[in-house]
Amino acid sequence: MNLTVGCKVEWTESVYTPYVEGEVSEFVGERTITGRITAEGYAKKTNYHFFTIHVYGATGVDAEKIETDSKIVRRGVVLYPKCSILAKPVNYEELVQEKALRKTGSS
Repeated sequence: MNLTVGCKVEWTESVYTPYVEGEVSEFVGERTITGRITAEGYAKKTNYHFFTIHVYGATGVDAEKIETDSKIVRRGVVLYPKCSILAKPVNYEELVQEKALRKTGSS
């Protein structure tokens, strides 16, 4: 799946109890979030692909903690497993090609 800036996406993510040092967080359920990708990046140091997403809405466990019209950041490993693209930008194919060139180190 090629997620690019401008894609409208919907994904389901796992929700856990808040992290407390020395304790194990427990799975409490899932929530589904819909939004549009506004930026993406790759952190070489941590080897993470991440996305900034403008939120349209959320449902499920702790959905009220995700503010509509806010921006959130999610790692690719959170999005990819349970994500679907609802709409693609007009220049989607061009963005996918540009992304592939960046991956191979070409310009």
